[in-house]
Amino acid sequence: MTGRIVAWMIIVVTALELCAREAARRSIVQAAIGRTPGLASLVLVASVAALATIVATPRRGHAAILLAALFCAGVAAQLSLGARLQSDGFYYFAYLRSIAFDRDVNFNNDYRLLGLGDKTNLFNATPTGYAQSAATIGPAIVWSPFFAAGHVIAVRLQASGAAVAVDGTSYPYRQAICVASLAYGLLGCWFAYRLTRRYAAAGIAVAAVAIVTAGSFMLWYFVREPSMTHATSMAAVAGFAWLWAASRDRRTLVQWALLGAVAGLMSMIRWQNALFMLLPACDAVPALARAWRARDRHAARVLVTGCAIFLTCTVVAFVPQMIAWKSIYGSYIARSPIGPQIWWTNPRVVDILWSARNGLFSTSPVLYLAALGLIVFAYIRPAIGVPALLAIAVMTYFNACIQDWWGSAAFGGRRFDGTIPLFAVGAAAFIEAGAAVARRHAAAFIITALAVLVVWNIALMSAAQAGVVRIGETVKFDRAWAAQAREVHAWFGNPFTYPASLVFALRNGVSPAEYDLLSTNRFLSDPLQPNARVDIGGDDEWLVEEGWHAPERDGAVSFRWAQSTAVLRVPLDHRDALHVEVRLHAFAYPGAPPQTLTLSARGHPCGPLPIGPAWQTVECVVDATAWRSGVNHLSLTFAWARRPADVGLGGDARPLAAAIDYVRIAVAR
Repeated sequence: MTGRIVAWMIIVVTALELCAREAARRSIVQAAIGRTPGLASLVLVASVAALATIVATPRRGHAAILLAALFCAGVAAQLSLGARLQSDGFYYFAYLRSIAFDRDVNFNNDYRLLGLGDKTNLFNATPTGYAQSAATIGPAIVWSPFFAAGHVIAVRLQASGAAVAVDGTSYPYRQAICVASLAYGLLGCWFAYRLTRRYAAAGIAVAAVAIVTAGSFMLWYFVREPSMTHATSMAAVAGFAWLWAASRDRRTLVQWALLGAVAGLMSMIRWQNALFMLLPACDAVPALARAWRARDRHAARVLVTGCAIFLTCTVVAFVPQMIAWKSIYGSYIARSPIGPQIWWTNPRVVDILWSARNGLFSTSPVLYLAALGLIVFAYIRPAIGVPALLAIAVMTYFNACIQDWWGSAAFGGRRFDGTIPLFAVGAAAFIEAGAAVARRHAAAFIITALAVLVVWNIALMSAAQAGVVRIGETVKFDRAWAAQAREVHAWFGNPFTYPASLVFALRNGVSPAEYDLLSTNRFLSDPLQPNARVDIGGDDEWLVEEGWHAPERDGAVSFRWAQSTAVLRVPLDHRDALHVEVRLHAFAYPGAPPQTLTLSARGHPCGPLPIGPAWQTVECVVDATAWRSGVNHLSLTFAWARRPADVGLGGDARPLAAAIDYVRIAVAR
């Protein structure tokens, strides 16, 4: 017992020290003993004490100690990584600052105080004359206790002579919400554990939650960008999912009310979290159908009453957002014009799951395995697993319909934050199923692992053959590893983009390794950008095929010389009549014949177009029948090509037809 008390004292002191450094930029230890221990030492002491205590104390106290130790490590990581208010976090923070200090939700002054005065679209007056906002009010509500603590710290710092503003904009307020997101994120992990523990052993449940949190995008939003809403959103959905699962066998009216209140809260944090209300709906609809068929009026009445209470409490809990909308846009239900567009009929489902551009599975492979585990779990426990899969599927469709489906300049599939607790259940099922298969086929598992090492050795041989790794010389492990990884990728691509990359490769006659760029960056995929430009001589290696020479520069212009025929790959999202524009100049020498260019796609020629020795732009329209959805080949065919050495212009033996600066395509109007 004494050891446990000592451990708690160490953890508490460590937490206070780290939070003081985060929010006050001061050290309580330094103030107490005149020096500042290193962050790593503090975290190490807390971790060792926590682990020792876990070993020496009853199992009942493990969770609290572990979460406290993780909180200390998380704050230390935030300090090390420079976590701060940034990106979309400003818009959620504006709610908090405006309500606390101005008693309104007009962000005209708040945006300027927070350094957003250059974002002119925010200041386009709404119908009520307020500033624009596409953010939700929920994060401000749950962050408010920590914001209040930040205010106390700011006031005391100012009183001590520090130049710290007490208007809600200085660093104590900003860093306080970073600590808040970490705290709520860990609370979400606890709820996710409670959910997973219902269907798996304690050790497996802990491992599953740790794996899907630390092995996915979620960890980033705990410690690097905690001012975003994702940690808080995950916590709210985790609490909702656990309460749903824990009460589904016999849910009282009070539990219906509590479930509805949590549903309203999680929807206020992120609107799309309302989709997780499918979980109780998957219970209620079949149960109501059964009661109707059995003519059980009492059961039907109880269920309808529970659902009505659930919906009522959901709406009541969501009222703060409705009031904010009324103030900003003059309507209790509103949608901001500055938010991303939703294209319901053009979902990018394959991309959002497997794309190299923040694809959920390609960037967080552990979630791929968890999804497989969830499918197994749904087969074993359909009453829980099927609603979970349905909720994830609907969330996937919704996120795939968002204009910037990749989440803009963000880390990983951030908009899937609410699915993390459900993936934890899937990860636990995957661990259990994988362990069972391994026990039955232990030799096959060992052989497979050894076969992977054989492939790795063959990759090293290939790298040595190519001269990337020099035989007989000392090679640093990281260089050899990188060379081997490039070889394996060239053969197989990214295995976590399967089956999407395999289907793409077979359909377009390319390697699975080329899926990453050719599929994700296909032209015309964004309706707001009906054009594309290939900077020849710049970042064009993934598009140029035969007929091109090495990149060169002419002042600020990058270009490549083309031979008599040069082929360019054109990955298209869909077929359409395209306006093709080429900037180029012909190779010139005394007495050179006239040069022409003919553009051709799938046997549909356009031209010949005359070109001269000076930089110029030629253009033509290539009919829609010349293109296909997928990878196309655009041929640039010239009337002739000459070697400079053959026409008295030095010793260059390359056949040159023309220098190409760029190729631009756009939908023909």
